Amino acid sequence: MNKRLFFIGLIIMLVFSLSACGSKEDPVAVISVNNPIGDSVVFDKLVFSSDEGDSILFKGDAGLSYWTLTEAGVGTLVDYEGSLPTQMVEVDGVRTYTFDVGGIEASFQIYVKPDVLVGDANDVVMIAFRYEKDNVLNQKGGTFDPTGLMVYEVQRDGDVTTYLGQDVADQFNDYNYDPVDANGFKENVSYPVIYTSTDGLTKEFTVYVAGGENPISSADASFFDKILIIPVAFVMNFFGTFFGGSFALAILFTTIVVRSIAWPIYAKSNDLSIKMSVAQPDMQRVQAKYATRKDPQSQQMMQMEMMQIYKKHGINVFGCLLPFLQMPIFIAMYNVVRRITVEGGMYTDSVINTNFMGINLANRQDGLIGMVLAGLVGATMFLLQKISMKKPSYAKKTVSHNPNATAAQTEKTMKFVSYFMVIMMAFASYQSNALALYWIFGNIYSLGQTLINRRLNEKKHEQLQQKQLMG
Repeated sequence: MNKRLFFIGLIIMLVFSLSACGSKEDPVAVISVNNPIGDSVVFDKLVFSSDEGDSILFKGDAGLSYWTLTEAGVGTLVDYEGSLPTQMVEVDGVRTYTFDVGGIEASFQIYVKPDVLVGDANDVVMIAFRYEKDNVLNQKGGTFDPTGLMVYEVQRDGDVTTYLGQDVADQFNDYNYDPVDANGFKENVSYPVIYTSTDGLTKEFTVYVAGGENPISSADASFFDKILIIPVAFVMNFFGTFFGGSFALAILFTTIVVRSIAWPIYAKSNDLSIKMSVAQPDMQRVQAKYATRKDPQSQQMMQMEMMQIYKKHGINVFGCLLPFLQMPIFIAMYNVVRRITVEGGMYTDSVINTNFMGINLANRQDGLIGMVLAGLVGATMFLLQKISMKKPSYAKKTVSHNPNATAAQTEKTMKFVSYFMVIMMAFASYQSNALALYWIFGNIYSLGQTLINRRLNEKKHEQLQQKQLMG
């Protein structure tokens, strides 16, 4: 009963911990504004004639929008719904409007072409940007990427020249931003990027570096990273490279390798279980012998006789610790699946293809797809637990012959905890498509492993019993 209460208490603590994690505030750190442009031919929300200057429309299609970038690395695109901001400064026809988003100041520009042009009509007088999220938001280890960013150079006569960021990448300067400093990968910081137009006009914007998972890199590696995570990541890198950058196949074959390496430990644990089963009759005879003798001397004698039984059956009392030897390997695999695709890592390029049967494995909390994957994780885990908890024939015989109320209660408690862990694993797998796929592959592998070991154990149990009978 005490054990059951302990596990129930542990579960309640886990639920509260998860609730606390889920409700933790994720403050907005930076606002990045998509300048209003309008039609890509007439630019009716970017350039206005002087007589339109007092009736400016800046909303609607390709109107004003902005990215909210949070400290946790979430970027959300928001359409501006307010009226034209009243705070405005105008210099040579370039109007800069400033507005407030949750206490953070943001601005955008438009150009009102004067009736009389002063200067070269082809001079660039204003630069406007429309960003993709990845242009203004980096995860730890990331660097500036202009891919998808739209650049608009507005000339004095109102003409607009449009460029794709990747086509003018050499005109951006990130001041040689380095994602690593003396303390490791930078996070929750910003750095400037400046764009220089074809005739020398400049405009600067900010890229925000969020927190999150550390890239797998020797430049900022813990002791655990060095001894386990980087070696496992190297194996995944090998398979990813071999299969043309496929993240899914890299996960599959690395899972097979890692689980196979851990198999001898699993087999040793099963071997201990078989020996304990064969030794049960002897152990129960000793326990019955001293059931009513609770004095220290009798208890000491019972322990000595139990040690003799362990020696007779080749049972190592430290064998129960064997399953814990698998944990560092599985924790390393868990970390590698989550972190190997993080930009700035050593092996990111080897798993560049994150598509698997139409599913993007790089996505997190992926709506219906994420829920389906989480359901598959739960289903395979439930089946694995069901088969694992099903007693082999030799264990059934032992229990039915020597019923034990405490053991039965412990068994019920373990079932309760096991099924709760199925729910917890399904819930956790929703956080990452890649992690869900890894657990599906791992559960299927473990199902096969359990069935094979069960058959081998039956045979080994018979051999041990015969050996005992023959003395």
